Amino acid sequence: MKYEQERGTSSEILRLVIQKMAAHPATFAPLNYTVWYEHLAGINPGLSATMNHLLSSGKKLDDDVIDHLYSQFISETGHKAEQAFRDGMQQLLGKVANFAEQADQQVSQFGNSLQTYNDSLRPDLDLGKLETLIGNMSKDTHKLHDSMQHLQSQLEASKQEVEKLNRELKSAQGAALTDPLTGVANRRGFEAATQVLLDDSAIVARGICMLMLDIDHFKKINDTFGHLFGDKVIQALGSLLKTKVKGQDVVARLGGEEFGVLLPETTIEGAHVVAEQIRLAIEKSKIRRQDAQEPIGGITISIGIASYHGDLTTMMDQADQALYVSKQGGRNRTTVFGHKSP
Repeated sequence: MKYEQERGTSSEILRLVIQKMAAHPATFAPLNYTVWYEHLAGINPGLSATMNHLLSSGKKLDDDVIDHLYSQFISETGHKAEQAFRDGMQQLLGKVANFAEQADQQVSQFGNSLQTYNDSLRPDLDLGKLETLIGNMSKDTHKLHDSMQHLQSQLEASKQEVEKLNRELKSAQGAALTDPLTGVANRRGFEAATQVLLDDSAIVARGICMLMLDIDHFKKINDTFGHLFGDKVIQALGSLLKTKVKGQDVVARLGGEEFGVLLPETTIEGAHVVAEQIRLAIEKSKIRRQDAQEPIGGITISIGIASYHGDLTTMMDQADQALYVSKQGGRNRTTVFGHKSP
């Protein structure tokens, strides 16, 4: 399998893997690392489902368990997924070819019937025979119509089956939509969820806003307290954002220490209220270091807000520009695009 995670993301997963592996008796071998990596990166759904079940039951993962997980879910996984896709496609193509052949036969039979009826329409045909002829034509027409509807439903089912196979293949190839460190959507997941909302004209008509959030002085936090504590700060912000949103709101980690929150059916004023609630909650919070020393406070975030006017990229750019104004204005503040920072 080709891993698609960027260097920064993979380094975060590395730190998470080491923490998780240390709590289990299996040796720190490449096999063990691969199992944990694919689980935490969210790129192997079958493996993650089994791992979550084992971990929730209190199972300690030794070398035998890791070997079994690797053999079952990782070894040749990509090849198996691709082969399953090919086999499924071959079966579906066979079905479609059969449907087409049936349709061709039925249309041909209907054409022959029409020709027979045409030949029977003589000028001296009496009224009784004409009524019978029309009745037979009607029956044949309804029969063809019903057959075509049945074939159409079969083709629709085949289309859905193809889409399901495609989703499974993408999942097996690592098309993860979740950020492994925080559990919120990653950029790909954000774009997918956002597109669903933007395709709903009723939601768009009621207004959509976006918050762009960034942790202030994050490099200094990492340099002072270490990357593990930096990861905890990012996780804390992700957890807080999940508690502050509702319904169809979308929370995503867009990269590094930057997050995005999409707020459908929300005015600029409403988005500003949500942003300030988040900002003040972070300002008041304290995060405990890994070594359980005194919890550290004084962590703040800056926020930019923009509204949707027909183009997602433009809204994100405007929210980012508003965020920049917050940073330049002294940080730990919220700015609405087009408004001056307080």
